[in-house]
Amino acid sequence: MSAYVFDTEPLLAFLYTEPGHRAVADRLDEVAAGGHQGFLAEVNASELLYLIARIEDDDGTAAADSLRVADRDIGALTRHGISIERASWQTVGEVKTAGALALGDAHAVALAHEREATLVVGADDDFDALSVDIDVERFRDHGV
Repeated sequence: MSAYVFDTEPLLAFLYTEPGHRAVADRLDEVAAGGHQGFLAEVNASELLYLIARIEDDDGTAAADSLRVADRDIGALTRHGISIERASWQTVGEVKTAGALALGDAHAVALAHEREATLVVGADDDFDALSVDIDVERFRDHGV
């Protein structure tokens, strides 16, 4: 069975109907239907939690109510087949050593490598030259 690893950006785009959200919805539908496995690295789940909470709070902080919204949204993703997984720290270290990726991005890349999955990302060029061989799918071709 083929698989997808979702970086944080595509899931935010999906949740907030940003440009490209339909392409992410299509991938999530494939996971929900059982045709593909879907993964989110633990670090990216943490990133998603705090970003949603900040977006949902009027002043950009994360209050208890906005954290509940974030937890609800991540729970909905897991109920639709997204599994939150931990990438090997060794693989993450190797990926991070070889390039200028952010640590969260290195976790997503490492998990995609370990699961032999396609990594679903945004338009940024951080994923152009990776030290591991993975398929990268951009859900949009421009930043927002």
